[in-house]
Amino acid sequence: MWSLRAELLGDSPHLSKEVLKLVADKTDVFTESVIFDILAANPDELRGEELLKYVAEKEIPLPDYMIDILRQVATGSTYKTVLQQEMARYSHDRVRSANDMIRSILNEDELDVIQLRNWLSNLGGIESDKQIIATYLQEGNFSAAFALANTLPQMYNLQQDELTEHDKYMGLLQLEQTLFNEGRKIDQLTQSEQDMVNEFALSSEGSAGAQARGILESFYGADFNDCKSLDGEESFKNTVVNPNLLGEAYGLSILAKPNPAKDWATFDYTLPRQESVAVLEITDANGRIVETMNLSGNQGQKLWDTRNIPSGSYIITIKVAGFLKSIKLIVSK
Repeated sequence: MWSLRAELLGDSPHLSKEVLKLVADKTDVFTESVIFDILAANPDELRGEELLKYVAEKEIPLPDYMIDILRQVATGSTYKTVLQQEMARYSHDRVRSANDMIRSILNEDELDVIQLRNWLSNLGGIESDKQIIATYLQEGNFSAAFALANTLPQMYNLQQDELTEHDKYMGLLQLEQTLFNEGRKIDQLTQSEQDMVNEFALSSEGSAGAQARGILESFYGADFNDCKSLDGEESFKNTVVNPNLLGEAYGLSILAKPNPAKDWATFDYTLPRQESVAVLEITDANGRIVETMNLSGNQGQKLWDTRNIPSGSYIITIKVAGFLKSIKLIVSK
């Protein structure tokens, strides 16, 4: 893929329409971003609608936003198009509307659980799925709760520490089922159950840890308060905001594929509305920066050459206008 890409870009902008159609069909060899790069390097052949229509209607078409950019390339216009802005605006408005609907449903006199689950599903994300699981638990429907909970690792590609955190979450679900089956309440835990919950409270920084600390503080006299002490008239306020969730709320997204990667990986990204410049930073397991990429365009795809990158776990972070979102990528040779 790399050598053929280099050869075709070297022959650009003199590739014929027939060759460019063959390039567009080689989805088993080229990523979408490579096909886009080669087509964009031959603007003369893009000026007629024939080639653009072909890449839009072939069996595995290019994404609409790429085709729109190619159309702008052919006319000499900017990459930032109305279509891209509308796609980013849709992502932002979808999340905001879903949150508004969920708040409205929760404030009703009678809770409509079916509607709540539908809108949590529309909102998307692992935390929304955990809230759906909680509604099943409240109904005593443990089979539905565990059916969804067991899909989370594959659905969200959980790795290493994330899987460990998921195991603790599943441990608390199993504890709830045991209490339900035995007719016990949360304030009637055995000593071994209390020890397990205490271990989760101390070792988990996720939802399992928060739930475990809440149980121990509410029913067993534990104190996990680590607030700073105040002297005299001093005051202290600390608000912790999850930067990933905040970025998502404003339409920021990034996806790595394939994952695990071998010789290359692509990053599909969408920036918040009206943003068109960002930085993508890749760090290794020790926090060292491996590569930095500049992103342009409200939506796009970047290609990363991993042929000389050691196997291991890497954190991909996209930063834009005070927002950031991180995902994990595994390189496996």
